[in-house]
Amino acid sequence: MAKVLRYGEQSILIEEIDPNQYLKQLIKALPEAKVRAGLESLIVTFPETGDHVAKVESALKDLQPEADEASGKLFIIPVEYNGEDLAVAAELADAGVEQLISAHTAITWKVKLIGFAPGFPYLVPTEDMEPAKLLGVIGRLAVPRRQVPAGSVGIAAGMSCIYPDVMPGGWHLIGTSSIALFDATNKDQPNLLSIGDLVRFEVAN
Repeated sequence: MAKVLRYGEQSILIEEIDPNQYLKQLIKALPEAKVRAGLESLIVTFPETGDHVAKVESALKDLQPEADEASGKLFIIPVEYNGEDLAVAAELADAGVEQLISAHTAITWKVKLIGFAPGFPYLVPTEDMEPAKLLGVIGRLAVPRRQVPAGSVGIAAGMSCIYPDVMPGGWHLIGTSSIALFDATNKDQPNLLSIGDLVRFEVAN
């Protein structure tokens, strides 16, 4: 059962919910509000102040969870596995560097969320397979970096990411990619990846 909480004067926070199963439906059910997804939550923001808990609870009662399926788009992303945390990440996983690279490239990743920065994808494994378990023990850095180079490929907390631009970050960096994730001049589709897309990493030639 989803937990619906007041979140400031205009917003409602919905916890204990799979956002991908309800995001599109809530956007349709509450056209006057802005609905934004987190990894495990949704925030609904209304244009006017007030207690909107009952309105959101009523909308949720009429919705059925959609299957959390991929959009059908598969992106193959070449990576140079030269990240400065590669050896440390392998040690944390109690594995060799080549074993860690094999695990990262063996997983089919799904875009769970685009956030933190424009074009920044949070990637989760599509299956609970051995490579995913191996990478899942690697957490975030104890002290985040002030600057992470654009194109850096990171892993943390069972997820992977690609930094679209130079920015702070706390993921373990295992490689780099030259792929462009965000194009501000493209007003219709600035993000290369969308929620539900699939990603496979491969060793760059």
